[in-house]
Amino acid sequence: MRTSLFTWIALITVSGTLSLAGCGGGGGGEKADACASAEGAPGNTAFVFVQAPNSGERVSSGFLVTGCSSTFEATVNWRLRGRDGHQLASGFSQGGSREPAPFRFTVTYSIRASQIGMLEVYEPTVTTEGFPPVKNVVPLVLEP
Repeated sequence: MRTSLFTWIALITVSGTLSLAGCGGGGGGEKADACASAEGAPGNTAFVFVQAPNSGERVSSGFLVTGCSSTFEATVNWRLRGRDGHQLASGFSQGGSREPAPFRFTVTYSIRASQIGMLEVYEPTVTTEGFPPVKNVVPLVLEP
């Protein structure tokens, strides 16, 4: 069945919001599971969606990171940088490869004072051809 642009506009107007399944979107303040449906992710496209923590969230050493990915050999790399750009922690996790799948990892670090840091979650570089690897940068307030 083919849906016209007018029908989509009417649906959006009536409902007030548009949620995209599989894209982390969701109405009503609920956080959608990015891996619940692959409908929002184009086939054969690498992606990394960080679901938690949220941008600007206060975290302490040992915080949990969750998300969904589809990357080369299911590898998801990560690193935490302090306000000066210095690497505080790094590692990798496993997510999805050909099919999207969830990932999770714990970040442990040591700092003396609260500061803004950057959590980078990304697909490893495997070739210089094609598109650059997918990378998420999440700013966080790091607590000692």
